Amino acid sequence: MNPEILDRVLRCDRLPSLPAVALRIIELTANNKTTIVELADVISKDQGLSGKVLKTVNSPFYGLSKPCSTISQAIVMLGFSSVKTLALGFSLVGSLKKHAEQGFDYASYWRRGLLTGVAAKCIADEAKIGHEEEVFLAGLLQDVGMVALYQALGKEYAAILQSTNGDHRLLVKAELEQLEASHPDVGALLAARWKLPPELSVPIRYHERPQAAPQTHIQAVYAVGLGNMAADVLSATEPGVALKRYYAKCEEWFRITPPRTDELMEVIAKGAREVASFLEVELADYGDPATVRAKANEQLVSATLPIQSQPRTTPPTNDPDAALAANLDPITLLPNRITLSQNLVAVVEQLQAGGGPFSLALLALDGVENIQTEYGQAYTNELLLCLGERLRKFETQAIISFNLDRGLFAIIMTATDRFSATKLIEAFKDDLTAQPMHITPKGLVRIDIPVTLSAGLLSLDDATRARFTTIDSVLDTAHRALQSAQRSGNNLLRVFVPKAA
Repeated sequence: MNPEILDRVLRCDRLPSLPAVALRIIELTANNKTTIVELADVISKDQGLSGKVLKTVNSPFYGLSKPCSTISQAIVMLGFSSVKTLALGFSLVGSLKKHAEQGFDYASYWRRGLLTGVAAKCIADEAKIGHEEEVFLAGLLQDVGMVALYQALGKEYAAILQSTNGDHRLLVKAELEQLEASHPDVGALLAARWKLPPELSVPIRYHERPQAAPQTHIQAVYAVGLGNMAADVLSATEPGVALKRYYAKCEEWFRITPPRTDELMEVIAKGAREVASFLEVELADYGDPATVRAKANEQLVSATLPIQSQPRTTPPTNDPDAALAANLDPITLLPNRITLSQNLVAVVEQLQAGGGPFSLALLALDGVENIQTEYGQAYTNELLLCLGERLRKFETQAIISFNLDRGLFAIIMTATDRFSATKLIEAFKDDLTAQPMHITPKGLVRIDIPVTLSAGLLSLDDATRARFTTIDSVLDTAHRALQSAQRSGNNLLRVFVPKAA
């Protein structure tokens, strides 16, 4: 983690702190000799907290055979750990609400946390892994690092949130690129400061990458990870890919079949509304699970392309503001890096859910710095615009082109294996470099500029599914293939081939 960011977070005096009752609960439960009476006494003295705990345990969500009228009864019926975790969770939520600041989307924050926590509890109960209340609280607090980063960094972090266009799946990548720190790690840091037990701090740290969690807590982290996927299914406008991934991971991690997963989704949706009222959290409307499934299945049947975030029409070349508003590069008028990341998220999710094949090519204009020096900026910009036009003409229903950087382009090819993608990229390169490009910037004379492209190609299929589970791993491998081509000379293509092949 970036030590400067760490220092700014730790020195921030606006970070949420634990209420006195929460500190006392942690202190008591750390002592093996603490009795039911002692814990019940501490919780009961806080009337607001004890009221929320009793409302929750008496709700249909818990399905107790008879109602509880006291905290002591709740401890006897649910267990010491369950009531302790509920009380701790409600006190933490109250503390976070008191520290709420303008400029941060708390509505979305709580909606995601609540859906994740309820889903994680339902999944843990179905899989019989225990720790149902711990995974509920871990899911509820999973993104607490976002609150800490916003309160410590203010507008700097708000700009990072804005750069993702509200797509939570892109957030960690954006945080690491711009801060060299991520909200799961900061959240785990805050959990350590609060002296929360590992049952809570470990899922907070690994909720974005469950398979990297230590084996001692892997099942709890899996439950929270699946809770995240369930939240995506219920709240996403495009739930098709999210549902397919959710089905796949439920079966892989806990052997929960799709029919049973559908039944659980009904329980999750109902439970979320119940718990929202106890926590006094506003839960925005979301479709009922049956409607969501129908929409998701319809999308999965028709999904042949990665998701695009803007129409394929392009603004005039003299309107850079319109281009930026449409997530287009203002020079080439191709979709930019943000849109590429969004599409790659969809590609990776479809791959992990059993879809594919997909191919990704990175193309670099050879000697772009030399072209800039020899011909000047006006000719270089016009050359890049012409390359953008050629790439747009190259597009089909299965091919989308993007601009990553000055002279660096990406092409996603859906339903395209390694052999077919190699032929496509070679054909495009041969056509482009067959003769010099005729470049005529406005008000200047025409110049013929010979161009060549170096390219790296990566194909994603059954043989590579286990290796490529994040967009970082996809982009890094494609970049290495491109660098190999550049080191070998100009106008070359290098293709990543897995060792097994």
